[in-house]
Amino acid sequence: MENTVTEDLPKLCSPFLLHVYQDGEKTTHRFSKTLVTLGRSRARDVPLGERSISRHHVTLIRKGDRFLVQDEGSQNGTTVGGVQVEPGSTMELKPGEAIRIGPYEIVAEILPADLEDASQATEETEHTEGPLDMGTFARVIQALNEELDPDRLLTLIVDAAIRTTEAERGFLVLRSDEGELQIPVARDFVSEVIEGPQEAKLSQTIVQEVLETGESRLTVNAQTDERFKTFKSVENLRLRSVLCVPLRVLGKIEGALYLDNRLQQHAFTEDDQSLLVILADISGVAIRNARLVGDLRSKNEALLLAHDRVAELNARLEGKVKKQVAELREVREELAASRNALGLRHDYRKIVGESEAMKEVFRLLDRYVESPDPVLIQGESGTGKELIAQALHEQGHRSEGPFVSENCAALPESLLESELFGYERGAFTGATRNHKGLFEQAKGGTLFLDEVGDMSPDLQSKLLRVLQEKEIRPLGSQHTIPIDVRLVAATHRDLASRVKEGRFREDLFYRLHVLPIHLPSLRHRKSDIPLLVAHFLRKACVETNRPEPKIDPRALDLLSGYQWPGNIRELENEIRRALLLAEGALLPEHLSEHIQNPALTRDQSSPLPAESGTTLTEIVRQMEETEIRRALTRAQGNKSKAAELLGISRFALQRKLEKYEMGVDG
Repeated sequence: MENTVTEDLPKLCSPFLLHVYQDGEKTTHRFSKTLVTLGRSRARDVPLGERSISRHHVTLIRKGDRFLVQDEGSQNGTTVGGVQVEPGSTMELKPGEAIRIGPYEIVAEILPADLEDASQATEETEHTEGPLDMGTFARVIQALNEELDPDRLLTLIVDAAIRTTEAERGFLVLRSDEGELQIPVARDFVSEVIEGPQEAKLSQTIVQEVLETGESRLTVNAQTDERFKTFKSVENLRLRSVLCVPLRVLGKIEGALYLDNRLQQHAFTEDDQSLLVILADISGVAIRNARLVGDLRSKNEALLLAHDRVAELNARLEGKVKKQVAELREVREELAASRNALGLRHDYRKIVGESEAMKEVFRLLDRYVESPDPVLIQGESGTGKELIAQALHEQGHRSEGPFVSENCAALPESLLESELFGYERGAFTGATRNHKGLFEQAKGGTLFLDEVGDMSPDLQSKLLRVLQEKEIRPLGSQHTIPIDVRLVAATHRDLASRVKEGRFREDLFYRLHVLPIHLPSLRHRKSDIPLLVAHFLRKACVETNRPEPKIDPRALDLLSGYQWPGNIRELENEIRRALLLAEGALLPEHLSEHIQNPALTRDQSSPLPAESGTTLTEIVRQMEETEIRRALTRAQGNKSKAAELLGISRFALQRKLEKYEMGVDG
């Protein structure tokens, strides 16, 4: 072996051939120069594409009729005639010997002078392309844009960068939201994963500088480069050629492509840098596209899952609804059969009840339905008066017309009058347009006036006039309008008693009381409570999309035993509240405390003051007057003794006697 200085050799010499053998195939190259380079780089005179071969592997030196083989510090070595050439040294290639580089055997042949012209006819293989041509680069770009899997795309980017620049190693560095550096891909020139802690195998200082400045960095020898030679990572890793460019996604620097060659200087050129910058920009677009596609796929999968879930819930709901509809149909058929036995001509299936009291109501409805006369429905609050009014409308001749409803107790007198009779623009402050009253709106149909017992005397008078004259006069108008409605009135008060007290017009009472219906309280139709409970449970479960729970017999006994001062409305509210607490079965503990322990409450059979047509003040006055009279009777008119029996002072008793105008001497 010998060391050879190649700079003094002549550049041209007599022609010679290099025969390259691989897997039984032969290619021949003709040269007329003293230095011939071989290696994986496309810039070599004889490019050898095998990955196990270094980019700058070996140089063949022609010296007269001799050949010297110089290993350029290759990674996997070179043999001549079976003998290993020391890295950086030369060895003579004797005639008949072959150079062994990876899977290749190379034989040199000097052409005789008389065969130089004939050598032109020798089979020659066209050299592999030099630095990456545009056609190949375009195919790399196409491959990047077609890859939509994020993990495979990042690997493809690194492999493309190594192939483009013929680097030894390539790293893709990404910056997390917290600013930490992550290396999802680290590959070598044979497309193998670099094992171990990858962060320790590259210069993080160079990477950080690229990320912060947004500018690429290229060094042909980091060991002597003034910019990098002081970096500990450069010294520790013994880096030579390094190329690092920023990776931008939507204009934001998210990472960097880092390439190096630890054994060779001048491994990268400015052309490599320009190509890698272009590749990094295209990679940023590809990453963005892959993310968008990934987001769309995730959203589509979530949408499909939601669609499947909705379909499942709809199927379950449809099954429940069908079951509940079938059960309701069965109940209605039973009710219809029961009502057919009563000889009813009309259908009142919306009204739940089979008690004797309700059967009497159905008989009255059947007689009243086809009559045009007013109907007065009386009953405690919550007994379902509006439901009866709707049945009169739906089963009568006016079912095609509108059903208009108003609660007379819910509006002040001035507003109620304008709502009932309507008004013209300018009739009062704020009347900016004409407004049809409820009598006009209900034309051809039914007008339901609830709580007519709370009307003021003035409104009672105006309502009486409308019923007598069959016409109304809107507020602010000089003209009357004929009306065509059936009036159904309702009240929880005892109108007959209020007539006697002078609080309701007697003539209006008789106008409304043509066809009276009295609705029984729930405590007077307790046999209907199980039917009503089942009805309200089904209704609430359909509305809330919940499975219908079973009713514990003990809970049903408590519900049936309660007095229900709020009647059906109170029962429905109780069922809806208990349903929220029930899971699988409605138990006694799911009911309200006063229903579980009725002894803790006042006598529930007595209606509340407003339900009996009175007030709490009136009840207190009646009780005090009664007790004062009893005490005075027992005290034989002696006020001092009566006060003592009542537990109050004589002065307090005298004040109450004056307040209630009870003229008693003593």
